[in-house]
Amino acid sequence: MLTTAIDRNLNSGITTVRLAGTLALGTVPEVRGAIAKAVAECPAAVVVDLQGLRHDGDALLGVFAAMTHDAQLHWGVPVLLCGAAPEVRHALHAFRTYVALYEDRAHASLAVHANVPRWVRRHLPPVPESAAVARTVTGEACLTWGLTDLRNPARLVASELAANAILHAVTAFDLVVVHTGRFLRIAVQDGSTTLPRLSGDPPATSTLMRPGTGRGLRIVAAASTHWGVTPLPTGKIVWALMRSE
Repeated sequence: MLTTAIDRNLNSGITTVRLAGTLALGTVPEVRGAIAKAVAECPAAVVVDLQGLRHDGDALLGVFAAMTHDAQLHWGVPVLLCGAAPEVRHALHAFRTYVALYEDRAHASLAVHANVPRWVRRHLPPVPESAAVARTVTGEACLTWGLTDLRNPARLVASELAANAILHAVTAFDLVVVHTGRFLRIAVQDGSTTLPRLSGDPPATSTLMRPGTGRGLRIVAAASTHWGVTPLPTGKIVWALMRSE
């Protein structure tokens, strides 16, 4: 049996995937799925905590090498391993060319920030002015990171995501902007567990859509490469990815 848990840290920009139990042939897909889910949200980095992991065979640990390679190739997100028990650490030496292994999460976090990840966070209140702040923060980040072509659509996406949080969640929210090298990720985390949805079909003409029919999400979908919603116990994250290369 194997359990997985995902922790998204807004202060560091790092997502931690904790694995506990036995890595066996039947649980490899679960490990692969948990890491893939975390990586696809394009955080500054994904740290895989192996402290509670055992394994049935050394070859099975190749899943970490494969996922590290895939994360960098498709998303530009670094994956770091930490906290492995001595027997797991020893077996991972066979994959040392492909994986980064650290003693604990603290050392892994230091390694992430030593590379100065392109990550910005701003905590904002649920007031109309916050949409403009989100737009400005995102635009400035794009200029700082040399993403001039993405600046205007990214500002639009940030504004719409913030506006949805202000109008529908009515809670304070966190804007997070990350550039992984492959994608620019814009995300808003609010305190409402109600998931957004698109109502009906897109309009056949350019007539303005009525409020509450998903106009903002349609703009986000049109301007981004991918977008989605991640439910949380105390709220949700609505995110959009824009390809930057």
